[in-house]
Amino acid sequence: MPLTPDSNPCPVCAAARDYMFTQRVLGRHDVAYFQCQGCGLLQTETPHWLEEAYSQAIADTDTGLLQRNLEHASFLNLLLQVAFDPKGRFVDVAGGYGVLTRLLRDRGFDAWWADKYCNNLFAIGHEASEGLQAQALFAFEVLEHVTDPLAFLRTEFARYGCGSMVLSTLTFSGSAPAQGWWYYSLESGQHVSFYQPRTLQRLASQLGCEYTRVHDGLHLLMARPLAPWLRRVLRSRRLRSMFERWFWSRRVLPSLTWCDHEQARQRLRGAEPATAPP
Repeated sequence: MPLTPDSNPCPVCAAARDYMFTQRVLGRHDVAYFQCQGCGLLQTETPHWLEEAYSQAIADTDTGLLQRNLEHASFLNLLLQVAFDPKGRFVDVAGGYGVLTRLLRDRGFDAWWADKYCNNLFAIGHEASEGLQAQALFAFEVLEHVTDPLAFLRTEFARYGCGSMVLSTLTFSGSAPAQGWWYYSLESGQHVSFYQPRTLQRLASQLGCEYTRVHDGLHLLMARPLAPWLRRVLRSRRLRSMFERWFWSRRVLPSLTWCDHEQARQRLRGAEPATAPP
């Protein structure tokens, strides 16, 4: 098939897009992939198979879910204490089963859960209400699921009065990765957008944020620039591990585990469930 431009402009930078290849998704849909000539964003054609793909919110192939949450909780234990007010509020905007929210609350952070597509199993009673004001948002393994990332980020920032986000999505550089790349998630059909660091940099500039690449899978959009020393620490696995262990040993914030236990008992006795105040 010849390389012909896609008729839809890139949702990040509005540049034209070129056809790259076609792959079979969910074992039955032949799907075209297009790459932006400007920011490098790679996307599927308009996804018409998503209702089928999301018959269950978490794909069976996502065997790394728990390990990722443990790693993200350790990373955030460091970042939230050095780059934000650790006593502030934080929202996981696509919180899945609530694992990360629970882990962060166990570490003493006032973390809240939100997710339109998944049931909250581990952070019940800590669903973020409309109007909650947050210091930072988390969107782990989210951007690859959305067709208009700029609109998604603008909406979430406006909803929580916030301009900083910690996000994970596996990035690539240059031309589109070869067909069959595992991150295309052809079996689940849920991944429709794929990013380069320069794509995320363009998103950050559109939102008035500073972009920091921690590594290929972890990225920061910050309302204020990070200190140079902190950026070096975050990008070094060795230094990051040292600081994470040190902050974990300090345990400056009291865990919210018992407090949440008491709130759960009150709810079970018929009291109103906890919601985050504005």
